[in-house]
Amino acid sequence: MAAVATTMVVWLLGVALAGGQTGPAPTGQKPPMAEEVFRNLQVLKGIPVNEFMETMGFFTASLGVDCTFCHVAESGGSWERYADDNPHKRTARRMALMVSAINRDSFGGRQVVTCYTCHRGANRPRVTPSLAALYGAPPPEETSDVITAAPGQASADQIFDKYIQAIGGPERVASLTSFVAKGTYQGYDDPTKRPVDVFARAPSQRAVIVHTPDGDSSTTYDGRAGWIAAPSTQRPVSVLALAGEDLDAARIEAELSFPARIKQARVVGR
Repeated sequence: MAAVATTMVVWLLGVALAGGQTGPAPTGQKPPMAEEVFRNLQVLKGIPVNEFMETMGFFTASLGVDCTFCHVAESGGSWERYADDNPHKRTARRMALMVSAINRDSFGGRQVVTCYTCHRGANRPRVTPSLAALYGAPPPEETSDVITAAPGQASADQIFDKYIQAIGGPERVASLTSFVAKGTYQGYDDPTKRPVDVFARAPSQRAVIVHTPDGDSSTTYDGRAGWIAAPSTQRPVSVLALAGEDLDAARIEAELSFPARIKQARVVGR
């Protein structure tokens, strides 16, 4: 349920896209809405399950906590108990409505203020400035601004062209049409590295399978549709179709698996 940062060590092993390992593709399936799967939803309605799960992950990352901070302790391993109410959950609902109102009334509906704006990785927003922070070494600057090239510098297309030449040139790069890779995967809240397999075929097919003690968890894009398959202990829906930005992200990752497609992926992903 948390946003995941990964480390992967990958090497090429062969040629072919493995089949039958990632669950059936839910072709034409409409992603279920959060309120169709979860009980006792009062605020975050009308969004797909995967977007809802990612929102929960954003909450935990913004406050520096885990899921049981807002949910009851017994919710670990029980989707039913996630519906139980408690003071922290009621506070989270009020905070979500407050942030939505600030963005609506002060920023024309743009998402300028989020949980992280005030929490910064702490479960309580800080009220008093820290003198040690004010008079100490300045922290690394954080920015979400779009970075533009300085005048006279190489364009993105020129940089991509140099990259293609450096790894062997267009013809050699275009000859890579499929690969199988192995490596390790580590989630930000999981100290254990998990085995991972990657299968890809040009121009835009990709499957990533993480092997966990509870079973395999996979993300797959077949060139048109994308889906996630995972054990019921990890997700409330075992096979979940991707939509919106999640589907776009899966497509771009599949495109970027092959250097010959890097410029096309950049244009489409703008």
